[in-house]
Amino acid sequence: MGYEFKCKDIGMDCGFDVKADSVDQLIPVIQAHAKNAHGINEITPELFEKVKSAIKEY
Repeated sequence: MGYEFKCKDIGMDCGFDVKADSVDQLIPVIQAHAKNAHGINEITPELFEKVKSAIKEY
């Protein structure tokens, strides 16, 4: 069992898809992607909650 995040699940026109064994492993990868691909330097609490709600178990 693992966890997956897709940018498109939060309304972004982006094909980014990442999987990891835990949510804690996903967060830094998502943060780096947000900065490098989307120019988002600060993850607001609202965006963080949106991202967390889009993380799915598989």
